[in-house]
Amino acid sequence: MEVPREKSGGRGFTRPGRVLVVPDKFRGTLTSGEAARAIVRGLRRVWPDAEFTECGLSDGGEGFARLLTKATEGVWHRMRSSDAAGHPCVAGWGMLGDGCTAVLDLATASGLEQLPARQRRPLRTSTLGTGMVLRRAINSGARTVVVGLGGSATNDGGVGVAAALGWRFLKRTGEPIAPTGGGLAELVRIEPPECVPGARIIAATDVTNPLLGMNGAAHEFGPQKGASRAEVRMLDAALRRLARIAGRDLGHRHENDPGAGAAGGCGYGLVTFLGAQLESGFDLFSRLSGLAARIASHDLVVTGEGCLDVTTLCGKAPYRVALLAREHKRPIWGVFGRSTLAGAPPQFARIATVLADGRAPLSQVSGRVHADRLAAAAAVLARSAE
Repeated sequence: MEVPREKSGGRGFTRPGRVLVVPDKFRGTLTSGEAARAIVRGLRRVWPDAEFTECGLSDGGEGFARLLTKATEGVWHRMRSSDAAGHPCVAGWGMLGDGCTAVLDLATASGLEQLPARQRRPLRTSTLGTGMVLRRAINSGARTVVVGLGGSATNDGGVGVAAALGWRFLKRTGEPIAPTGGGLAELVRIEPPECVPGARIIAATDVTNPLLGMNGAAHEFGPQKGASRAEVRMLDAALRRLARIAGRDLGHRHENDPGAGAAGGCGYGLVTFLGAQLESGFDLFSRLSGLAARIASHDLVVTGEGCLDVTTLCGKAPYRVALLAREHKRPIWGVFGRSTLAGAPPQFARIATVLADGRAPLSQVSGRVHADRLAAAAAVLARSAE
């Protein structure tokens, strides 16, 4: 069932000649690209003569690297790595169209979705596999490497990534610790590598959490990754130990930097051990993909995501697209899986929501059915504007 939610009527509406469709993923059901294709399919039923441009959207989470690689006409590479639980996996990274900027997702080798529920244990998971991918990207000759932080299964403070690049995290015996959240409890000394990678590292994140405390990596995100209350306290204590020893051995502290708590503290690790800079994932995506110019060259922009709620209006990607469209004086519509808001936000000229049949939430509806409903909702929205 498709139910349009409208803010404004259709009086004076002129059919758009060029439409940019740029939705975020519909988590658990459709990727950003699949959602874009479904929305275009629905709009085309009403506007068969319009020119449609599909553009995926990400603010640093799953799919960030692939979408940027495609948007810049770059080259995608695949390689063998290990997942967060240490099992072999195939990961990927992209070289953007400029030939000197590489991009990868932390989720490509350290993602939560890669692991079955029984293996989601952040005391034992590691970002080591992501470090292997990062090392390959640097060795390819990239001058800048962008790392999307999102969807991780880890809480290791980024020591796994750093260990793959030569950093040594040692026990009292002089042996290396396990590069995991639990392994940090045995850390007594940190030694840098002899050769530091020359590439500039940028960490893309959509959160501003610090490393420690009730708003930090363990307390805020640990339960989502399978940590019990007791394990959350252990993980936070382990990260405190990491920050204290890093401050002593390296002479600088970044645990309070906004975004340090991203991806189980990987934001902190990238800054502390690799000299990375933390940036808004959406701002990076927008800049590298040329999103503003795309918006300016179209008559209408349509975005969306799985759920429209208060977090959307706190800066999630569809909201940022809406602000960018308004900045360029382009009408912005939204198609969402569902909405928990009382009405349409003023940032969107019109919105539509797709409702489940009452027997199952959208996350349990198959991708094909959800895509059909999404297409139908987009068609209803277009018709209602005329």
